[in-house]
Amino acid sequence: MRRFAVLLLGGLLVAGAPAPPAALAAEPEEPSVLPDGHGRDETFYACTACHSTALIRRSGFTRQQWDELIDWMVEKQNMNPLEPEERKLIVDYLAAAFPPRHTRPPAFANPFATN
Repeated sequence: MRRFAVLLLGGLLVAGAPAPPAALAAEPEEPSVLPDGHGRDETFYACTACHSTALIRRSGFTRQQWDELIDWMVEKQNMNPLEPEERKLIVDYLAAAFPPRHTRPPAFANPFATN
């Protein structure tokens, strides 16, 4: 009985919530939201099986970091392992389309240093 009340209350809360503004509504994604390049379609379909492209598009990593990220997703997030050729294609695409955006400046940069 108690479980039913919680579910009913949850249903009422959801039913009474206002709809999100149209601008916030999720639009269907397609491969063209990613930069053009060899491996774009394979990357799109492999990655969007678990998350949106927003996660990819706001990231920037080296090839090694992208490769390690795939290892982490397989080990910790239960991603299905990719076939070696597909993995290479996807990692190559990600490294080319989403490289590191910038390097961090040193913690202290001497303005008088000449080298």
